[in-house]
Amino acid sequence: MSIAKTTAEYEGWLRSQTTLVESELNTKHEKMACSEFPFLRATFYRWAHLFPRHCPHLYDAPRVLGVGDLHIENFGTWRDGEGRLNWGVNDFDEACLLPYTNDLVRLATSAYFALTDGANPLSLDFKDACRAIQEGYLKGFEKPRPFILAEDHGWLRNIVIRKLVDIDSSDKGKGQDDLFKKFYKKYTTLDEIEGTVPEEALAALNACFPQPLPEYEIKHREAGLGSLGRQRFTAIARDWQGGIIVREVKALVSSAWLWANQEREESAAAALTAKTIYYPEIVAKSVRSADPWLMVFGRWAVRRLGPDAFKVELPDLELKRNEKEALTKKLFEAMGKEIANIHSFASGSSNGSGDHLKALSNHFQSVEWLFSGAMTMVDQTHEDFRDWKKEGYQCPPEKD
Repeated sequence: MSIAKTTAEYEGWLRSQTTLVESELNTKHEKMACSEFPFLRATFYRWAHLFPRHCPHLYDAPRVLGVGDLHIENFGTWRDGEGRLNWGVNDFDEACLLPYTNDLVRLATSAYFALTDGANPLSLDFKDACRAIQEGYLKGFEKPRPFILAEDHGWLRNIVIRKLVDIDSSDKGKGQDDLFKKFYKKYTTLDEIEGTVPEEALAALNACFPQPLPEYEIKHREAGLGSLGRQRFTAIARDWQGGIIVREVKALVSSAWLWANQEREESAAAALTAKTIYYPEIVAKSVRSADPWLMVFGRWAVRRLGPDAFKVELPDLELKRNEKEALTKKLFEAMGKEIANIHSFASGSSNGSGDHLKALSNHFQSVEWLFSGAMTMVDQTHEDFRDWKKEGYQCPPEKD
C-alpha cells in the first residue's frame, strides 16, 4: 500500500475517533514534504505498518509498554513536585504495548537523518550513534534513574540552561528578548480559536489550573507534527500572582500501532476495540520524577507550559566545534538510558525479567542488529518520502 493510501486510510480512521482540524491536517501534509526527518516524525502510522513487515526478527522481540513514536526531538524538560528541572521523553501520545526494539530502532533511525543533515549541530559516525544508544539502554536497564538536572548531568544541564538564558542574536537592532519575554509575547498573541471547546477539555483545563480558578482565555496554538490536526486548546492566565501561567489540553486517541496491527495481533485488535489509551499508564510506570501538572482525563491530556518546560530540539543544542562529537555521543547515550527508564517496568511483567534480559543479551552481542534495523527503516523512509513528494506537496515557508 502506498504512503498516500495509508495516510488517507489512517486519517479516515482518525475522523471516526476524534474531531480533526482540517486546516492543520493540510499543514501537516505540507510539512511532511520538507525533509525526511519531519516526514518520519509525522508518520508513525506508516512506521507501525512497515516495522513488522521489514524487521520481522525485531518485531518478534518481547513486548513492553513503549513510547512508539520516538525520535530525537521527543525529549524535553519539566519541573517536578519539588520544582527541580527534569529531562526525558515528554510525549506519550502513541504509547502502546509493542516490541522493545521498536523504540530503539526508531530513535536510531531519527538519529541517522539528524546526523546526515549538514544543517544540524550533531556530529558522530552513525554506527557509533547506534552503539551509544545501545550502551545507554543497557546501563539504564541495570540501574534506572531519573534525569534530575538540578544535581547531576552537568553537560545536559548546560545545554538546557543555555537555552533559558541565551538572547536571540537574530533580533539585533530590534531590541533583544530573552526566552522568558519571548514566552510571554508568544502566548499573549496567539490566534483565536474556531468553534467551541468540548466540555471534557474545559474540565481538564480547570483541574490543572491552580485553585481558586484564575481568569483565563483560550487560544489556538499549532504545535507538533505527529499529532498535528487533532484538537488542542491553550489556556492563558495573563496575571496570576504577578505573572503569566499557561495550560494546554490536547485530544488523545488510541495508538496508531493498534490501528496498523489489528489484523496481525489479537491484543492490538482487542485494545483498539476497547479504545485503549496507554498514556497515563506509561507515565505512572516509567522511572521518573513526575510532572505534577501533567494529567490525563479520559481522552484528553493536559499539561503546564512554561519557558522552563520545553522540547529540546536540534537547533537548541548549539554545540561548540571541539565538543560536538563527545556531546553528541553523550546525548544519544542519555536517550538510551531514558528509554530504559520507560521500559524497565517490563522486567517485572509477565514476560519475566529472566526472559527479557536473555532476549536483550542475544540482541546485544553487537550493535549490528540496531544498525541494520535502522538502515532498513531509513531506506523505507527515503522511499516513502520520495513518493510523498510526487504527490505534489510543497514544504511551506517558515513563519517569522
